[in-house]
Amino acid sequence: MKLRHVLFGIDAKYKKYKKYKGDESDLDDEAIELHEDMMKAKDLERAEKKFAKENEKLAEEGKKPQGDSVLKERIKDVEDEYNRLKKERRTGKATLKRERPVEKLEEAIDKLDEKIKTFKLQMVDREAGKEVALGTRYVLRIRNFTTDAVGL
Repeated sequence: MKLRHVLFGIDAKYKKYKKYKGDESDLDDEAIELHEDMMKAKDLERAEKKFAKENEKLAEEGKKPQGDSVLKERIKDVEDEYNRLKKERRTGKATLKRERPVEKLEEAIDKLDEKIKTFKLQMVDREAGKEVALGTRYVLRIRNFTTDAVGL
């Protein structure tokens, strides 16, 4: 979604292409927000752990530990990043950290579309496999019951 929005920002003619028109994801905005909140919590926890680990290492070396301002700065960076993502999702206008040519964006979108299709097929195959497995187990139980009843 983000790559498509960047592509639309570069040239609006891409909005007309059938390839880029449709929504690539089955996820609704609530699911995306929930995922971003979980990722934000993980990133904040990771920043705090890294800060604590670095301070332990400095203490072992006999150096002065880092101040709380370093931790606050890291937390602020994480929160700024997720606020930017929230704003991009709301406005539909995304930016990348570094510029990429249009061809690279198209290529990246194609790769992600292929991954999504593959994953959806795998999910369908798994569900079909479960149904077949349940069906064969049921048939085997019936066969065993009939053979036991007949005395074979």
